[in-house]
Amino acid sequence: MKKTVSLFIIIINLLSCNASKDLFYAAMPQEIKSITFENWNGGRMESGSGTVFIIEFEKPLRSNVRIEKIYYKNLETEFVQVNETKFKANFHHNTIFQEFQTSAIATKNFNLNDNEAIIEYQKNNKTYFYKCSNIKEIPMIMYE
Repeated sequence: MKKTVSLFIIIINLLSCNASKDLFYAAMPQEIKSITFENWNGGRMESGSGTVFIIEFEKPLRSNVRIEKIYYKNLETEFVQVNETKFKANFHHNTIFQEFQTSAIATKNFNLNDNEAIIEYQKNNKTYFYKCSNIKEIPMIMYE
């Protein structure tokens, strides 16, 4: 009886360990040159404000890798490719309508600190998540 219970516990532990490995990877599948974010303020209430994230890779992404979304402060938005190594994501908040125009409330809660974000990417059509810590903040832009 003890052997059956022990074997059952070992199997459950192995399955739960395997499930948690799919959530985060220690590194992106390609080397990151830099990750930055910059807050901005439009200077007028109708202009809104927001945060722009830029991720730049050392080399162009391999054909089997796609950068999808970024999760930041309980929000999520998609990346847009700027050039072959640089991707941009913009969180835009309009103060008149009190809503995020180019981002949505995050579908997943990662409990992140202020300088952390999660990058969702696909490799070989499988979804992965990468946690970015200590992202470099660029001084805020105040438009007039």
